[in-house]
Amino acid sequence: MADFRTDINRLQDNNTKSGLKDKLAQRLGERTTSVNPLTTAMFEELQPGTRPVEYARQSEYYTPDTSRVATNAIALKILLHEQVGRPLYEPVERLVKQDFAECIVAIDAFRDGMESGRGLHTPTTLPENVSGFVDEPPDRADTIASPFGVIADLDTSQTALELDVPEASHYVYVLDCTPPLNDEPGQIWDRRRAVKTKIEAGIPLSRLEPKERATDALNQQERVYYVGSTSDPTKRIQEHMSGTDKSGVNFTNSLPPQAVVEVTGCNSRQAAESNEGARAREIHRKDGLFAYSDEM
Repeated sequence: MADFRTDINRLQDNNTKSGLKDKLAQRLGERTTSVNPLTTAMFEELQPGTRPVEYARQSEYYTPDTSRVATNAIALKILLHEQVGRPLYEPVERLVKQDFAECIVAIDAFRDGMESGRGLHTPTTLPENVSGFVDEPPDRADTIASPFGVIADLDTSQTALELDVPEASHYVYVLDCTPPLNDEPGQIWDRRRAVKTKIEAGIPLSRLEPKERATDALNQQERVYYVGSTSDPTKRIQEHMSGTDKSGVNFTNSLPPQAVVEVTGCNSRQAAESNEGARAREIHRKDGLFAYSDEM
């Protein structure tokens, strides 16, 4: 099993994001800064003659209605898994240093004739001081019941969402992103195990991304909420349901919303953004609840 973690981490430690883009451009012959052109270039380099959609179809999360950028993100994730070991539960979202570093190392490994395939490499996000994940994540059986009423249950297969909201120019909304206790999705289980491994490896909670801190909260048997603001709650919440390619929110791409539990009207965008952060902090202070907002 090949282990590319040291090379990937060294690249991130020694380069800015712009510097990583430059190094990748030297290998690809073009500067790619978003998912679509990066995926196209990576497939031309590592899998010439193969269309990204052929890879995306391998995923249970792909459907014929999946947008082009989401299709490419799925395909790039699988390609990087095969070449350097990116975990299949780690989506490609808004491109960060880890993504560019993995692409650089993947190209070098391919050119060096390294073997590629499913499950052949050490997971790239595993802490370097451990050799494997913990066996299982903590049990969630004692997670508290929701203290909120449900305005609307959410299902990613829904084609329409109807919300009865007060008349206002802007709104603050609260989404329950707590995964079901029964039939927990496999990717959530994998993420919980990965975060538990990082915590046991000594990585401080403060160094984890918000979605990882939320995942740790799940491991502590807490409920998880996302608080946002918008001028059109119906459209915005549907974007959350469709994935990060439309919503731009990595948090709900990793922890999909299960229900709308609160929608409050505001008289301006500024008031909505201020109330968004305040409401998230208020929920977060309650025992057994974790809340996140970009305005916290």
